[in-house]
Amino acid sequence: MKQDKLADYSLQLARASMEYAQHLHGYGAKKDQFLRASSAIGANIAEARYGNGPADFVNKLHTALKECNETKFWLELFTPETEEQAAELKKMKRLNGNIMRMLIQSINTVKARPDWKR
Repeated sequence: MKQDKLADYSLQLARASMEYAQHLHGYGAKKDQFLRASSAIGANIAEARYGNGPADFVNKLHTALKECNETKFWLELFTPETEEQAAELKKMKRLNGNIMRMLIQSINTVKARPDWKR
């Protein structure tokens, strides 16, 4: 079964983050926080699929959005040591930005439905 674009992007970001983290020396707990945030995006998107109605769905997507924002912070913090790492960092920033835009659009779409309950 073909995954949707949002789930695919979040999986790509989590994998790229794990690969990039291997190059992060001297960041200690910051590296761990980065990995937790970047992988939590996809986990929350996956949980949203089986939410208990629109409010739960939106809540899970909103949590994923917050994790995207944290991931964005970490991606801005890290300084690449090589051109390859700079390219990897740029790819992750692009993926994260795409995910954020898609999450915002999904949340707004659900909230615009007449059956949306706050």
